[in-house]
Amino acid sequence: MLGNMNPFKNKKVKPWGVSLLSAVAVGVPTIPAFAENSIGAAYISTCTLCAGAASYFTLRTSRSNSEIERSVVFEAAIEPLSKRIGKLLESPQEFDQERDRIIQRLTETAGELAHPRALSALYWLSEDAADINISASNSKAKEAGIQEKFSRDTDKGRFLISIAQSTDESSGGRHVQDFRKDPDRQRIYMADDCKSALFKPVRAGEASRGLLVLQAQKPGRIPREIKDDERINTITNLIGFLRQLEKPDIPHAGGVPAQPGAPVVQPRQSKPDGTAL
Repeated sequence: MLGNMNPFKNKKVKPWGVSLLSAVAVGVPTIPAFAENSIGAAYISTCTLCAGAASYFTLRTSRSNSEIERSVVFEAAIEPLSKRIGKLLESPQEFDQERDRIIQRLTETAGELAHPRALSALYWLSEDAADINISASNSKAKEAGIQEKFSRDTDKGRFLISIAQSTDESSGGRHVQDFRKDPDRQRIYMADDCKSALFKPVRAGEASRGLLVLQAQKPGRIPREIKDDERINTITNLIGFLRQLEKPDIPHAGGVPAQPGAPVVQPRQSKPDGTAL
């Protein structure tokens, strides 16, 4: 998996690291203050400034590392997939299987972009938009036993289908920071005790095709900014494009594409003396 190839995987600053650096920032000016017996307003101001600066730069570094991680994951996945998409039309016999494999990998990549331990699943809308059915998912979603089908007859099904059919381009989908505090918690589907999520519509042009679902077990683990992340947008656009892409005609013997329902004309045979039968 690409996550194991990520050189920045273990370099993300943890929340406890912020506290540690803040404590160090407070402790450093303490040494001369005690030595000079001069603890007072100036000392407190200095400590506060140092702690604030340490927290700010540590959190800034943490966010920067997260962006680097996402860029590494995205580039490592998209480059080979773009080549496979380019060759998709060259092998009509394997079109369906290869397209499914590409969509599966795009679904997995979306999960990796959200969080290394995120669940990711892709659902397609039925023709009449009465149901929404799973099409692809990563291993974590399978392990969590994510639900495979939702109907408009249920609250959760109506909620998911309404997001999938959303035409508001500025919304970018529906983000859930903390499921337990969300006003729609009675209608939101969360797998395996997940707490944060992103529900992202998949479109092909103006047509609604499905829904990309990303979920994680801790509040805020699916970050709010991922909703409008251009890498996630690129993935959903590619999935929508592939869904809309039609299978090319399979060439008939002689190099002429076989048209569906058209009679096959056999070449005329000749007698041994060269005259036509």
